[in-house]
Amino acid sequence: MIEYYLYLIIFLFCLILSGFFSGSEVALFSITRAKVRTLVNEKEQGSEALATLKKSPDRFLITILIGNNIVNILAASVATAVSIGFFGETGLAVSVATIVVVILLLIFGEIWPKMYATRNATKLALRLSPFILLLSRFFSPVIYIFNALAGKMTGAGAFAHHMITEEEIKEWIDVGQEEGTIEKDEQEMLHSVFEFADTRVREVMTPRIDVVMIEDTASSDEALDIFKTTGFSRLPVWHENIDTIRGVLNVKDAIFSMLEKQEGRSIVELLSEPLFVPETKNIDDLLRELRVKKTHMAIVLDEYGSFVGIITVEDILEELVGDILDEFDTEEHELVRVADDVYSVDARMWVEDLNKELNLFLPMSETYETIAGLFIERLGNIPRIGDVCELPEEGVRLVVIQMTGKRINRLKLIRIPPLLTNEEQEKEG
Repeated sequence: MIEYYLYLIIFLFCLILSGFFSGSEVALFSITRAKVRTLVNEKEQGSEALATLKKSPDRFLITILIGNNIVNILAASVATAVSIGFFGETGLAVSVATIVVVILLLIFGEIWPKMYATRNATKLALRLSPFILLLSRFFSPVIYIFNALAGKMTGAGAFAHHMITEEEIKEWIDVGQEEGTIEKDEQEMLHSVFEFADTRVREVMTPRIDVVMIEDTASSDEALDIFKTTGFSRLPVWHENIDTIRGVLNVKDAIFSMLEKQEGRSIVELLSEPLFVPETKNIDDLLRELRVKKTHMAIVLDEYGSFVGIITVEDILEELVGDILDEFDTEEHELVRVADDVYSVDARMWVEDLNKELNLFLPMSETYETIAGLFIERLGNIPRIGDVCELPEEGVRLVVIQMTGKRINRLKLIRIPPLLTNEEQEKEG
């Protein structure tokens, strides 16, 4: 009888160890390396052992698997021995032992420990890491053999180190917003950070047609009048033709010139050296360059060296934090819902952005980027107010509603039933 009590104690001990290894596996894999760094910085007890384990996930996983298999096999063997003692060497003994072991190991060795570890990952990881680290050192020879065998079979280590991708981080940001831990504005800003490095100057710049400029023959008084009218703090200055940018005039220099009673003074003497940048430059690189050169504006050139626009520090920062309005700005949204399936669209809005906003499939091309460019290409001539462009396959009708000279300012977008293809018509028929 004492022998059976001993077997029972061994079986319970194996059951506890099985739960220990199962919980350890979930806790150690659930906790992120970023969280581990935080725990190490806070000097939590067990954090150093945890950090060591996380550096080599293959080692601690093999350790857990070895330990778990040993105790599970031992538990099954002990249960079978006890069952044979009661029922004799019969099929019934094996069946009873198998059923008991499976049920108990499933509940107390797998399900409950893993559920508990999922809800208390940090606490368990800190408590169990020193023991798992000790076992991993004890099993080092076996782990080495497993790694060597896995390397020959797969051409790599037992387990590849998982690299966190940008897309995964974006998904976690979206999950955080859905669960309420991240605000909507924070979600948009974090996504903007990832898109920041991929954004080109031409996507952010103020295009040439919208740039307020002044000729180098003007006086400081004339420049002050433009500053007062527009509210701008800097003006590009051109010489002879608009493609020859001579410099940038700062409103402070013009004001100082006036205060020093130098009315009528040529603005050429007040100009600062312009910074020229290609339209294909990344805005994160440009922001660093602007900081180094201590300037707030750059002149944008195309591949032929022609002036195509300007870009400021404010333009770049708005890509991260959204529009920054001052007392001179008037808020005008790119996309405004007028009625059901009817929208007012800024003609400068990019086709790609419009597709994302309205879940459309408007065609994109290398010959245009904005909705105005798409309209003009489809129309085939210079538009007038009231001109209509039909895009039946995409289910969209565009109408010019506002222009300045020959330039489209705003378009009305109307959703219409999309034109079915021949195959779709046959299916409908």
